[in-house]
Amino acid sequence: MRFFATKGDVSPDTEPLEAAIHSIFGFIERTAERTDTGITWETINYKNEPHHSISVFNGVGGISFFLVDYYRRYGNPVALELSQGAIDWCTNLQGEHFKRGLHFGQTGVAAAALHRAVALHEPTPEVAIANAKVILAGPPGPITDLIGGEASNGFYLLKLWQHTGDTTYLQGAERCAIWLEQQLVRDEHGTHCLIDPQNSMNGFPDKIFLGVAHGVSGVAHFLTYLAEETHNERWANLARDIFATVTRYARQSMGGLNWPNRIDTEELTRCQWSHGAAGIGLTYLNAHRVLGDPEFLETAIQAAEATYGYGDYRNNYTQCTGLAGGGELLLEVYRATGDSKWKDRAVDFAHQCIAYREMTPEGDAWPTDAKGLYSADFDYGASGVGHFLLRVCYDGKIPMPLM
Repeated sequence: MRFFATKGDVSPDTEPLEAAIHSIFGFIERTAERTDTGITWETINYKNEPHHSISVFNGVGGISFFLVDYYRRYGNPVALELSQGAIDWCTNLQGEHFKRGLHFGQTGVAAAALHRAVALHEPTPEVAIANAKVILAGPPGPITDLIGGEASNGFYLLKLWQHTGDTTYLQGAERCAIWLEQQLVRDEHGTHCLIDPQNSMNGFPDKIFLGVAHGVSGVAHFLTYLAEETHNERWANLARDIFATVTRYARQSMGGLNWPNRIDTEELTRCQWSHGAAGIGLTYLNAHRVLGDPEFLETAIQAAEATYGYGDYRNNYTQCTGLAGGGELLLEVYRATGDSKWKDRAVDFAHQCIAYREMTPEGDAWPTDAKGLYSADFDYGASGVGHFLLRVCYDGKIPMPLM
């Protein structure tokens, strides 16, 4: 579906946001690097070093999400060229990188290609089918989480099932869920699992995380979607059990509810998409939509209160750890409740985001979370912020591609 903007679409409240969206597109277009195998961008890795990577997290893999929806909004064909070029470059990249995982592996690229196909009513792209075959060919695991583990692989397979109607992918998503179910522990702490139950990657602490990126709320989020697609109470009840655990560790903060990173600490250090109320609130909203439990909606609203109360506490505008990720929850609460207060608050966060634009001799530049470093990536850079601004300007009718 195309929804090209008209002059009447732009209100005084959103006009500066529209200008920022075009600025972000201009930055992405200006910094694109055309190669024999596609189009890439130099992005910034977790150590604040420049690199070229396929990952959605801080590489090229997620830039297409913004470009496709920018095209749908404004009809600029250059956005489609850049989008396909990004997918081609990631698909053709040789060397060592993860084959699975939504934010870190080739699965994120497959999801971007699928997002494009769905948006433009195109056939299922080969890269989307090929990555599903990779997921299904190997054993499930070893990571559980939604950012790059088996919950993320299952989430992707559900998206592919929705587009194709091929039950192979629905069954594959159930296989992911069965493995996750086997990793769950029920004890005095509740129903939970570790990120890396077998310590196969030797890099994750033996702690139980709560957030949507690495923790059990992200696992419950996938199981909720699976329950919706299968109409199987097994997955609905399992999701409810995990949410009951997450609810147990909610803490009063900033006029609402926030969560510690892990169940073994009371310290509230973060309120962002990856850890804390901003991301966890989104999982509760989806659980309310699918499972209907009214307390899920109330918890999501309380999470949004805390998120708004924390504001720009990280001095960061990104999807993963900053204003854009928090603003997504505010916007979704508005969509769930119809209360315009939440739309106003989402617009507030959006206006705070656009203050991060920097003027350079080359043109407008959009940073990562580190001043002086600029990146077009989705989780830690400009394209994810641009996508949030698009959603605000279109009342959230453009869906979040990764939730």
